Amino acid sequence: MRILVLGLDSPLGYSLRSFAAPLMRHEIIGVDMDATRWRRERQVKKLIRRQSIDLILDARLVTQIDGVDPVGHPDIERTQWLANLAARDQISYLFLSSARVFSGVLTRPYRETDRPDAQDPIGETLIALEDLLRETLDNLFILRLGLMFGGRRPNPLARALDALARGDIVKVSEQVRGSPVHVAEVARVIHGIVDQLGTGAPCKGLYHYSGIGEVTAYSFMETVLANASQYSPFEGARELMEGNPNKGDEVIGLSLDCAEIRHQFGIQQLSWREFVPRAV
Repeated sequence: MRILVLGLDSPLGYSLRSFAAPLMRHEIIGVDMDATRWRRERQVKKLIRRQSIDLILDARLVTQIDGVDPVGHPDIERTQWLANLAARDQISYLFLSSARVFSGVLTRPYRETDRPDAQDPIGETLIALEDLLRETLDNLFILRLGLMFGGRRPNPLARALDALARGDIVKVSEQVRGSPVHVAEVARVIHGIVDQLGTGAPCKGLYHYSGIGEVTAYSFMETVLANASQYSPFEGARELMEGNPNKGDEVIGLSLDCAEIRHQFGIQQLSWREFVPRAV
């Protein structure tokens, strides 16, 4: 398959490219994040018409929510342009979303059948994009991911390690819990899905994926620093990390139930802990 990856210079895009190169099963056509900030629809038309594409892999938003640029109306408009052109040319669309479409009030992992109810700007934008794509496209595959981490920027983990290396205090929530997933693991999952789409599996549906093991953000950083402490910039970094409680000590749970993707695609979850040394 010929795959147009939107956000190839992101941490996830780098992992996708690295994973694909030795396999040589699919052709990756990449667009960097800066080049996806289109101002007019005709810029998107030029991109789509320039290549013969079987699948659009949209990694823009899951990259952007980990960066410093806000998400909002321009992202909705750009996605509408993409969706219209994909529908016109009958191009399959794989949209990467996030567990952040949920408010986190449930005490169990979220299933695909649970209603997205986030009320923060990022969550509301992701919900609007999922709805927009469903209304426009027939061949739509939405993959919601757990909170991603990796050693490349932009990524919250990389920013935290940069700050700790400078000797800055880093505050980490003790009430936000979830199941993290490394960008390399996401790349493995996406290639497993694309392989099956390439053999005739329908490009339709909504699925969840995250690593095995629920953890708070604070405990996750403790695990990271346990691995990082062997390197000189981080020998005393544990003393620089502070808890940052939410208002009213409210617990926010963003874990995902990943049984459906295992059932439909045979994709097994791996522990996020296996990938922490690589990220560090």
